[in-house]
Amino acid sequence: SSGRGYSQSFIPSLCRSQNNLGRSMMRSLLLATCLAAASAFVPPSAVPVGGAQSAVTMQQRPKVTQKAKPLSPGSNYPSTKNIQKQASGFGSFLQRFQKTEGKSKYGMPIFLPNGNINPKYLAAERAEMAANQKLNMKAEAAKTKKMKAKGTFFLDDYIRKKVGNVGSNKEYYQSGR
Repeated sequence: SSGRGYSQSFIPSLCRSQNNLGRSMMRSLLLATCLAAASAFVPPSAVPVGGAQSAVTMQQRPKVTQKAKPLSPGSNYPSTKNIQKQASGFGSFLQRFQKTEGKSKYGMPIFLPNGNINPKYLAAERAEMAANQKLNMKAEAAKTKKMKAKGTFFLDDYIRKKVGNVGSNKEYYQSGR
């Protein structure tokens, strides 16, 4: 016999009672879970319908005309044909979607029969990107020239128009004011 005073028949019966206790707890937990799931699918009780008690009101959609201002109620965000380009024409190069089989927009296949990419296609793509870059630079130069002619390019032009004379020129300091 062990020094703790437990009989050997007591330990197995204790394990059996704990096993039964675990089973009954599992059954009650399963029952509670089933009841909770069933109550979640019960239809809501009577909801007031119509009349003065109705909290839900129907709103009419705003009428959107062709001359609607951007982001006015009901209108969509203004967009362009190519979202990568600004109104001035300046923007990133966005390649048109092309299928791999057949000819590309440059009139040659994208891939060679052995699976490698066609070097002529890459050269044509680089040439188009360079032409697009030149166009961007030309458009930006024209925009800058136009702004300088109007007097809206430099910050001091803006300050002079919006704030007025702020004493930053030579005549102001020599006038002694």
